[in-house]
Amino acid sequence: MAPLLKAGSDLLEQGLDLARRREYDRARGKFDDAARKYAKEGNLHEANLARAYAALMLYPAQFSNPGYLTGLAALLRSLMETTELRPGPRGISAPELAAQVELAAAEVNTLGLMESGAGDRAAIAQGAQAIAGQYRQLGSQPLFLPETFHQISIPADSRFPMLMALSFETLGRAFEATDPLLAAENFQTAQQYWTQTGDAARAGASAARVERLAYRAKCWFCGREGIGHGIQFVSMPIDLDVTGLQGTGPSPLPSLDSSGRRLFACRGCHAAIRGLADSLAEQRSAEVEARLLARIQNLEARLRTVAALRG
Repeated sequence: MAPLLKAGSDLLEQGLDLARRREYDRARGKFDDAARKYAKEGNLHEANLARAYAALMLYPAQFSNPGYLTGLAALLRSLMETTELRPGPRGISAPELAAQVELAAAEVNTLGLMESGAGDRAAIAQGAQAIAGQYRQLGSQPLFLPETFHQISIPADSRFPMLMALSFETLGRAFEATDPLLAAENFQTAQQYWTQTGDAARAGASAARVERLAYRAKCWFCGREGIGHGIQFVSMPIDLDVTGLQGTGPSPLPSLDSSGRRLFACRGCHAAIRGLADSLAEQRSAEVEARLLARIQNLEARLRTVAALRG
């Protein structure tokens, strides 16, 4: 007769069987039971192994949570270096898996900072490049958890160009307002890394940004030169084709775009023109409102007169 109370090893094997059938919630329950059983038996190493397996079962739902990944890595680091985990068809040593999980946690955290736009962008970019370098050192080693839980084969070093591209985009954004040419250089480097990843859309977007940031023009109004379309100067629509008009001064830089229907204005002139336009618009609005109010008051007076005569 089979024992009514299963040993920790039996519960662990049941959990592994469920994990390989992708029944992760049921597997986690078995691993939790195994951890408690091992702890009662005084087998602390096996108890920690069962806890690590239980934590692993949360990966499909928590793979983008840096706090979860950091805790999982700590559990894996608590195991003996010779421990092998095999929740799927392939095994991996605890230290190797811990290193991959720590990298994943750092990557998720860094990508979150990039998306938020908060913090020191140069420091964030430097951190992304450090993570990229660590992935590169792992070479073509498959990333174990995506392979096991999502059936996706991702070589570790394939993360290198993507993270490098994102890091140089982050650096580019850090310098856009103060040094458009330096920002353009960083986006050009990002473009090269996106090309390495095979992402033509992201490479094209970076190339377009390089062109915009490196563009030079002079102000139609004051003649000042600027670098970076949308940064040091902007374009303004006009309703006449003035391509035949010659600019003043010796500068060879354009003061019109190729269509002849948009002129370039430095930030100072643009702000002054916009402020004047806003002021005129407010004045015009006030005049229209005053005339409308006078007409309403006149109409009300006539209505009162008509009502009095009829009464």
